[in-house]
Amino acid sequence: MTDEELKEALLLWAQEYCKMTWEAGFEPAGVKLFANQAVAWIKTQNGITSERLGDYSVSFGDEMPKGLLALLKPYRKVQLI
Repeated sequence: MTDEELKEALLLWAQEYCKMTWEAGFEPAGVKLFANQAVAWIKTQNGITSERLGDYSVSFGDEMPKGLLALLKPYRKVQLI
């Protein structure tokens, strides 16, 4: 997976996490910053729980660092029950 593909996947994940939608290429600056820093975090092997070489596969832990998620906080929609 290239950096751009990973960034696109992270931007889609951020939309689900924030419960909001943005047009591709028009994401808020904080969300783009999150995606760039998350790519760097993933590339430094943080968060990887397993890796296979045959038909390359990578599994990540369930949690992003709180510092990265804090970048999305201003964009997150509050859900009332």
